[in-house]
Amino acid sequence: MSPVKKESYTSRSPTIINEMTIYTYIFCWNEEKILKFTLDHYSQFSDRIFLLDNYSTDNSLKIASKYDKVTVIPISCEEEEDTYDEFKSAKLRSTIYKDETYGFQAVDKADWAILVDADEFVYHPDLVNVLKSYKQQGVAIPRLAGYDMVSKEFPTYSKGELLTSKVKRGTPSISESKPVIIDPNKVEVKFSVGAHFHSEVRGSAYPSINADIKLLHYKNLSKDYVVRRYKQLAPRSSCTNKANKFGEHWYSKKSHKGMEEGFDQAYKNTKKVI
Repeated sequence: MSPVKKESYTSRSPTIINEMTIYTYIFCWNEEKILKFTLDHYSQFSDRIFLLDNYSTDNSLKIASKYDKVTVIPISCEEEEDTYDEFKSAKLRSTIYKDETYGFQAVDKADWAILVDADEFVYHPDLVNVLKSYKQQGVAIPRLAGYDMVSKEFPTYSKGELLTSKVKRGTPSISESKPVIIDPNKVEVKFSVGAHFHSEVRGSAYPSINADIKLLHYKNLSKDYVVRRYKQLAPRSSCTNKANKFGEHWYSKKSHKGMEEGFDQAYKNTKKVI
């Protein structure tokens, strides 16, 4: 898979007048704390937003109902009741953008498909024009620069104030430098377990030369928030996940302890990202 031999996007790139269609697919389970921030962010540039909800029991669906662009799609990534299975999740991420069953496929309808978790924010201050430029160059899978974003306090939500304007510090993350934006009409992708990279790509899968776009992982929004989230997710790990040590950080007591003890130092290591 070799990169397109053309210049990457810069702020001096010419304005492209062609319109684009962007479909965003967001994977969700009990995300009421962050979901307003997430939907506000993606509503800026998405034509349609599909909230792939894995049986949330909090206010996530109520929040989603207030957004005109959002369509809620009930999904199951369960191996047994109230569990989460990484194999099923990876398969769903690999197929959802081309699933014609309910008419929410991006193939033949959208120029770009974005596949993210609710705490992952695709970011560039001029994102639409970057993607337009990529489209013109023939790029089908933009490279992304990943960051784990960190905040000492969970940000207060206020309509019109984006999370990217409130939490700007983080650390570089290889695991978050993953290709979550694809041209659904040129490539077919197969996500690996954990969805951190593609285990298979078919079609005209030209990547961008540079990682002009960032992927901001807003998981560490205060120590209390992370602790509560770990406790929520720990019981949901399926037997298959545990047997293969998938997502071990969610249910490992050692991992929980290390996170709590290391949070303050992690914040000290952050730098301004955006």
